[in-house]
Amino acid sequence: MKNSAPQDKMRDGRQSEEPLRLFIGIAPDKNTQRFLDSICTAREQQGMPRKLRWINHTNRHLTLAFLGETEPAHLDTIEVRLKDIAQYTAPLDGRIVSTHPFPKPRARLFAAELLPSQRLLDLHQACQALMRAIGKTPEKKTFRPHFTLARSPGGFSSLSPVPTDFICHLNNITLYHSLLAPGGSQYQPLLTLPLAGESAPGDRY
Repeated sequence: MKNSAPQDKMRDGRQSEEPLRLFIGIAPDKNTQRFLDSICTAREQQGMPRKLRWINHTNRHLTLAFLGETEPAHLDTIEVRLKDIAQYTAPLDGRIVSTHPFPKPRARLFAAELLPSQRLLDLHQACQALMRAIGKTPEKKTFRPHFTLARSPGGFSSLSPVPTDFICHLNNITLYHSLLAPGGSQYQPLLTLPLAGESAPGDRY
């Protein structure tokens, strides 16, 4: 997998005069996208809230760390640290085990949640170390890996959890720029790197 983010996106980010709203995540591969599509189709046939917004393919991701408003001057450090993480982290598999309102019943998000694993947690913690390197304090909430599939302002109170069992291949780490738009935030990849190592990130960080 090649670095798919054009260099001009990082360049434009560095030249910005305003802070950038950033987060680090994993983009789903084609097989995972097809599985998530099948979940959405099945749920839609079963009935969903009237007011909802499905998350399109380009916006789907698994969040590893939310950096928030970040000064462009930190982009060089972020890029170096992400390249280091990618170089020393092997691709990993995750198991999607449930679809449900997230993070709790009646929530405004509908998501496909993955079973927690030590390797995913290690990758999350490596991203937290990156945050500390640029002077940011990581969130303290429990890491629950998931792909958000839809949002509803009224919540998903009528939906019960549905068990699933799908192995997704997680093979990249991506820096996203969250851009506000009339139809909801759009997530622009600034840098996408393949996980190319032979070990878990916890072996190094």
